[in-house]
Amino acid sequence: MAISQEKLFPQPSPPPSLLSPKRWPGADKESTAALQKDLYDNHTRWHVFFNDRGFHNHAAHHLLAIWAMGASAPIIDAAYKTHCDYQRPAFKSPEPITDKNFREHLADEKYYSAYLAYFTDELLQKGLSKTFEEHIFSHKANFDAVAEAEGKPQPEMLNRFVEGVFHPFIHCGYGAEFGLLGTAAEGLAMTAVHTASSTVLIPRRFFEATSTAENIECALAQFSHLSLNKLFPTLRPAGIHPFSIMARILKDSRFDAPVERPPPALYTELLKDYGDVLREYAELWTVDTSDHKHLDEHIEQLIWVNTMIYGIGGWKEGADFNADFFSMHLVTSVLFVPSVLAYLSHKSQALLLRAYFVTSLAWWITRGRPSLHIAPFFSSTSSTMHTPPGPQPTPAKETLPSPTDAHALTPNAWLPIVQTTLVHPNEHLCKLQRALAHFAALYGSREEGHWAGTELEGAERLDGTLFVRVAALTADKLGWMREGEEKATWDFKGFYQADGGAK
Repeated sequence: MAISQEKLFPQPSPPPSLLSPKRWPGADKESTAALQKDLYDNHTRWHVFFNDRGFHNHAAHHLLAIWAMGASAPIIDAAYKTHCDYQRPAFKSPEPITDKNFREHLADEKYYSAYLAYFTDELLQKGLSKTFEEHIFSHKANFDAVAEAEGKPQPEMLNRFVEGVFHPFIHCGYGAEFGLLGTAAEGLAMTAVHTASSTVLIPRRFFEATSTAENIECALAQFSHLSLNKLFPTLRPAGIHPFSIMARILKDSRFDAPVERPPPALYTELLKDYGDVLREYAELWTVDTSDHKHLDEHIEQLIWVNTMIYGIGGWKEGADFNADFFSMHLVTSVLFVPSVLAYLSHKSQALLLRAYFVTSLAWWITRGRPSLHIAPFFSSTSSTMHTPPGPQPTPAKETLPSPTDAHALTPNAWLPIVQTTLVHPNEHLCKLQRALAHFAALYGSREEGHWAGTELEGAERLDGTLFVRVAALTADKLGWMREGEEKATWDFKGFYQADGGAK
């Protein structure tokens, strides 16, 4: 029996975390109805991979991103039609997925529809939090004693969750952020049909019993609702800042830029040769989820790390901006970390943060480990929007600050970026610009010097204008289509020349 559109795709719910993206004004009953209709059609009509090479169906990502940015119903419908031209029709799996055969068909995309039905039922019965905990973060969902005894492959669901440059995580993130059971079920089914290639980064011991400190924390929380760190702040290990970890990786010649090959092959070779080394680097970061203050700090660090990898890593003085397609996914995925964390226990929050961080570092290195020229980047890029191309208005004489001032034409750098993004057909651009705009709303007032004191050269020059600088570079690269420029696309060449890595 088919499940109704209203159950799978109700009107989006409010964001689950204060650090989740806020909605831009513009959504109304017509745009919301178009969103629900198109999401349901996509859910029932198409496979999650649009070809037999595992390329992901991004239709839901596109629609939810532009709806949240205020797109009208005609734009939402037109955006969906651009995806329908190349999708692969959904098809029935050879058999249903049950608790008994769940592990037997992992990584087999022929069973996507069966996993979709399975997770839809799980979500209807248990809700998102319990389903996440049981099927992604539990010990059994990753390293199961029964599977080991039978000599069968381990499920490794957290490994699969961050596979494919985070696509299953992104898809589940949309479900978590907007409260959409249908989208969450798609993301969980997508997780199940991905491979698990990063065992070395997310090993069995991640899922062993919690540390003594975490056990004490849980006991205290039950009886006093007090954090261990509030009572004994000196017990919290200092750890190494993520920026310092990046600085050390940049100096490590074992990660020098490899010969260019297809990204999956490079990723596999990296993990084979240096996965243990990379994991050891990542584990220098101490993750503490015992209270919101520390959790918020971790989220912010990940946001700055991934924005730097894509934005500053893609910039080089005197050269065109390298808007790397794979590095871009580090920014679009980190947007959903707060929304997914909001549904998890402290232990599972720590698991996600550790898995997410080490996988982000792995993709940075896979793409050639571009250097981060922070000081020149801030000296050479603009924190205020240049006038977009195309016809311009003529400000009246009393316009502030003056009719001839550039700020009269572009009083808020984000407004022209958002407008041109909403009508650009590239489904990744809206995801990226939405993420960067949200990060600017959260951290745009960070002053120069806020990140001083780490080992990363130039980090003291970072300030909250990072996000608008990167957004403007991306808008220029992809084309201001609303303003008359032709459509352009992302870069795929990576950073494998002499300027990549710590050369």
